[in-house]
Amino acid sequence: MDDLDLTLLPAAVSPLVAGEVAGTPRRCRVLGAFPTCLYLDLGAHERVLAVLASDAVALPIGVRLAMPSSEIRWGVEPGAHVVVGEGRVRLPRADVVAARLLRPARVRPAPRGSAGDGWLPEPGVLGDLAHDLTAAALAGRSTDKGVRGLVGVGRGLTPSGDDALCGVLLTLAAVDAPPARRALSAVRTAVRSVLPWTTSLSAALLVAAGAGYAVPDVARLVTRLVSGPGSTNRSAGATPGLSRAGAPSSLLVDPREASDLSDLVDRVLAIGHTSGRDLLSGVSGALRAVDALDSVPRPEPRPAPRPESQEGLHRG
Repeated sequence: MDDLDLTLLPAAVSPLVAGEVAGTPRRCRVLGAFPTCLYLDLGAHERVLAVLASDAVALPIGVRLAMPSSEIRWGVEPGAHVVVGEGRVRLPRADVVAARLLRPARVRPAPRGSAGDGWLPEPGVLGDLAHDLTAAALAGRSTDKGVRGLVGVGRGLTPSGDDALCGVLLTLAAVDAPPARRALSAVRTAVRSVLPWTTSLSAALLVAAGAGYAVPDVARLVTRLVSGPGSTNRSAGATPGLSRAGAPSSLLVDPREASDLSDLVDRVLAIGHTSGRDLLSGVSGALRAVDALDSVPRPEPRPAPRPESQEGLHRG
């Protein structure tokens, strides 16, 4: 790139940001510049475009290049402005061109299967907060306090509380059951009202998580944890609901799948400094709340008493 006056860099664009990339050109402020990616402000607080090298974490809000970061020099610093629009991101010495659409990773809703959260690390305080929020949402109680206790809590471009909240949103999006769908709607509404409390990048990722979108390893792991290790996404005979189906996960997972799942957890834990771990704390807490709701005994409906015959009253 350094030897050329202008380079055209083809990229794949996520439909979550394709409208702004294809739209009228606008000057966008650089929120963050790193070797593997740029973060650009698209105007609204929760609208962020990630320009991603091929070795960057595959955020669902980006345009993704086929080139690794070792071959790219962005040429901009935070606070600078670049032009986005007409299918391009115009950098000082290169245009990133949206050549095709990509399909961002998304959780696949499934009935709650056998418990798989034993694969996750100790969730700690974040897991407890995520559990309490999810339990309130599933019970139809207010989620405002729980959401406000997490949004924007922590440091960095994606604070720890936001990462855990993404875990809650993704878990509820992955559970194919009416109570989970209602809970997801409630949490999503509460989150939207306080998005200005956190960073623009984190707000954008929270909105994406509320729609089930995440980086590929996260989406894959949450889907597998919800449906249960050793089961398919929609196993034969499964009935949509919150109940676990089948034996304990240790009896369902063959060694190869166990190794694959362990590797998947490790890859998620490696995301960011603590982002992957914090997100999994949210997933763990949310799964505990889902399973606790299912374990609460519900009273059996009592049969209505047989009415006494009223035959004589209706005779003329």
